[in-house]
Amino acid sequence: MEVIVPTSRSSAPPPWESHSVSLASSLTAILLRSPLVWGGAAACAFFALIHGGVITHAGTIRYLAGHWVEYVETAMFCVGLAALVLKSHDVFRQRSRLDDDWLPAVPEGGQEAAAATALRDSIGEDAEGWLPRRLREALDMVARTGAPEGLEDHLKYLSDLDAARAAQGHGLVKFIIWAIPIMGFLGTVIGITEAIANLSPTQLENITLVVSGLGVAFDTTATALALSMVLMFFQFLLDRSEQRLLADVDETAWESLAGRFQTPAGGDVTALAVARLGETVSRSTSRLLEAQEKAWQGLEQAAGVGVERMLTESGQALRTAVTASLEETLSRWQSSLAAAHAHLTGKHEDRWARAAESLSTAVAGLGRHQQTINEQTELLSRVVDATRDVTSLERALESNLTSLGAAGRFEETLATLSAAVQLLAARTGDIAEPRRVDLSLVRRSGTAA
Repeated sequence: MEVIVPTSRSSAPPPWESHSVSLASSLTAILLRSPLVWGGAAACAFFALIHGGVITHAGTIRYLAGHWVEYVETAMFCVGLAALVLKSHDVFRQRSRLDDDWLPAVPEGGQEAAAATALRDSIGEDAEGWLPRRLREALDMVARTGAPEGLEDHLKYLSDLDAARAAQGHGLVKFIIWAIPIMGFLGTVIGITEAIANLSPTQLENITLVVSGLGVAFDTTATALALSMVLMFFQFLLDRSEQRLLADVDETAWESLAGRFQTPAGGDVTALAVARLGETVSRSTSRLLEAQEKAWQGLEQAAGVGVERMLTESGQALRTAVTASLEETLSRWQSSLAAAHAHLTGKHEDRWARAAESLSTAVAGLGRHQQTINEQTELLSRVVDATRDVTSLERALESNLTSLGAAGRFEETLATLSAAVQLLAARTGDIAEPRRVDLSLVRRSGTAA
């Protein structure tokens, strides 16, 4: 008796979970192949080493992390370099797989065109690279048309299409090579603007801000030119490697597909002619690729010379413009300083003239005041003398009154005394009230006599 053991049903994940997992894996793969992610991470690591004190070289810090424009240039350079590294890794990986057996060997007598579908499926849709895609697309054309006619033209079309795709793959690097010098010129404009903004007649003694602004201007331009030249050199090497890889892909694809399929209405003569024609086309293609490589080399050399000449002329023109602007600005400052100095000197001379005039006026007033004091001193001395005369006269008058009272001639003596007092007052010019003589004393004295 056969016992049937029930097997447990495998718990398959729901379709939405598998879709989310595939989406997450696809997003992870895209991020891992993105030059923006790797370049941004490299730039952050580089700046972290600088700010952490690991990188202390003064030139590196000055030219790569001295201004925010240099930060942007360095970050863009890291992104471009990451794109070149990822592209180089892809080219190296594809070159290492050129010798893989993507298709089985061509059997004797060739294969039917109906076998193109099976050959296409044997390559697989997951195989990445120019060669498996080239073989897959060529076999797809044979499978769709059912005949190998036009395979040669289709391979040539696919070769041109891959060359265009390879050129488009450098779009980000070309944009960065174009954008880095633009950022350098922007830093130049910002530095010159800051230098001119800090120029003023009051800050001529401290010209540090002006020099720092000009340093930013020239440092950002120098950094941009150096970084763009490095990226251009690596892009040139990578482009040559890609061209050689495309030439090898063309040759391998032709060797894998030429003479593989039989023509329905043709014979061996036609197949031989097609094979020879294929070999001729292959040799012509190789020569064309070599000529194209030489043309690219000449074009890159001419472009390098032209860019160098343009940068030299731009630097000379910028230096001339900056020199002329600085000379004009300094001449205007010199004129304004000379005018301000002359104005201040004139003001000082006017002030000293007014001070001298005031001093002379004060000296003249002091002289007049001294003269007045001298006159008053002389007048006081005369008054003192007159006072002495009046005192002696009073004493004489008292003695005379006494003697007159004794003689009995009082009235006559009084009149004589009055006349003497008036005469004395007229001589001394004294405006004070004359001292009165107490006649009662005289009368009492005369009576007593």
